[in-house]
Amino acid sequence: MILLAGVGIPGVIIRFGGIHLDPALESLIFGVGIIGAAFLLSWAAEVAQLDVSASFAIAVLALIAVMPEYMVEAVLAWDAGESYRQLAVAQGEVTKEMSLAAANVTGANRLLIGVGWSAVIIIFWLKRRSGFDMRGLLKLELPMLVVATLLTILVAFSKAIPIWLAVVFIGAYIFYLWRSSTQESEEPDLLGAAAMIASFRPLYRRLWVLGLFIFSAGIILIAAEPFVHGLRATGEELGISEFLLIQWLAPLASESPEIIVAVLFALRANPNDGLTTLISSQVNQLTLLVGSIVVVFSISSGQILSFPLDYFEGGFVERLTSPFGLQSSEFLLTAAASTFAILLISTRIIKLWHGIALLGIFVAYMTTLLAFPGLFGGGDGVENVPLRMWSSIIIFGLSVVLVAMNWRRVVYVFRGVPHPDGVED
Repeated sequence: MILLAGVGIPGVIIRFGGIHLDPALESLIFGVGIIGAAFLLSWAAEVAQLDVSASFAIAVLALIAVMPEYMVEAVLAWDAGESYRQLAVAQGEVTKEMSLAAANVTGANRLLIGVGWSAVIIIFWLKRRSGFDMRGLLKLELPMLVVATLLTILVAFSKAIPIWLAVVFIGAYIFYLWRSSTQESEEPDLLGAAAMIASFRPLYRRLWVLGLFIFSAGIILIAAEPFVHGLRATGEELGISEFLLIQWLAPLASESPEIIVAVLFALRANPNDGLTTLISSQVNQLTLLVGSIVVVFSISSGQILSFPLDYFEGGFVERLTSPFGLQSSEFLLTAAASTFAILLISTRIIKLWHGIALLGIFVAYMTTLLAFPGLFGGGDGVENVPLRMWSSIIIFGLSVVLVAMNWRRVVYVFRGVPHPDGVED
């Protein structure tokens, strides 16, 4: 724990000491600080469950627990708003800063599915040589993920995040938190440092949790902006796509602690909690995180605005008929991956091939993107829009195959699958 707290200190010294290093090195230092702070936050949030049950407190804890992702996205949306404010006439393509806003949220969600979900499933199988049973579980999480996915598809086709849709996203998040707070709470299964803190007397435990929250939040607030700007500068310096760096390196820093904790659950023969945690995080990000882009963008630009993804078009119909760009195709691909994953586990009987399928799709896409950047006539290298569109079509097609194999998968998503022993979530 001391080590994880210590890795954030160099970033504080660099930020306030006026020290300037190579952009790549600065990004590494600030990124490691965010990883350490994210671990501390996750432990604090877990231990806090012992003392918190009110819905408002649960909402606050949920916000704090996903703070790393939100701070990175806030920096991107703020830069986008500032660049928009400097435009004399809003027409044609969006600014470079605006074109990066979708990178973090789409990368984080596909990373959770392709690496996080698959890791829990595969690692549990390697330990027990069997799948696991989630019947009676995910009655709230999967339907909410369906809602978030449908809204994401709407974002992709509208080529923007309209103000009214941002309100719907945030409203869906609030509804999810409210429904979660009304469910019967269970004693958390704590691991490692979280279990150690939980063993303290109540007063000391609460002071530790409060201290971890304050310290970690401070580190993330200090490190988020230079981390993002360092990634962009590194991309320019090395000739690497800024979008690609922010899409995958930033989420690796913010999501890795959560994925590691989920894997630890799997190693402790509790894959249900591990997978549920990742699904819940994905719901949070595909609702509040997407909606917050519009909020931060509007504040930064100085006026209430919808957030255009690729083009400045006159109206909703015009955007529907306009071609897909980089960010809109990213949202569509993210929705496709989410749709496939939802249908795959809708039976709640999780098998090894489910994890292999999720990991295989993720690896196949990344390999194709990096090894064949000009495939399907995409002339923009790793920002190849046709590749993203064809990948979306293929993954949606695989989803149709799953339904054709067992049409009840669609029903199971919403109605759930009762546990044969009567066990419920």
